[in-house]
Amino acid sequence: MRNPMRKITTIVVLLLSFLLSPLALAAQTAPTDWSRLNSVTSGTKLSVKLKDGKKFDGTFDGATDTTLSLTVKNARKEIRREDVESVHEVGGTSAAKAALIGLGVGAGVGGAVGIAGSAGDDNGFDQLDHAIAAGLVVLGAGVGALSGFVIGKARKKRVLLYVSK
Repeated sequence: MRNPMRKITTIVVLLLSFLLSPLALAAQTAPTDWSRLNSVTSGTKLSVKLKDGKKFDGTFDGATDTTLSLTVKNARKEIRREDVESVHEVGGTSAAKAALIGLGVGAGVGGAVGIAGSAGDDNGFDQLDHAIAAGLVVLGAGVGALSGFVIGKARKKRVLLYVSK
């Protein structure tokens, strides 16, 4: 006879793994206020797309009511407000945060697989089943942490600061 408690535990672990995964919960509204650029600190990496399709990636120097100043490849670039289509702040995501999220998800998945694999066994090898489940938790945590770290290093975070009307 199967143990219903193990099935419930498996379901709870799977649900928690999905519920605790990072999700974007709120959509970002399109900021059309040019004055938002005044709050950007000097030296921040920006990506500016112009209405004619050109794109400039550089560091922020300053903004006035009519212009945006960037340093692009060690040269100062003044861009008129009416030429700008959008401005994004560009930065890297935290590899440590991604690795920790991967660690948690990997451990949850490894635990769920380990528990589900031994749920129907009544062969008298309970100690071995628990050791295998623990081993799968550790293996899943390691694979998840490594995957999260690699993904975190590769991703670039883009935050929309301005978009023209």
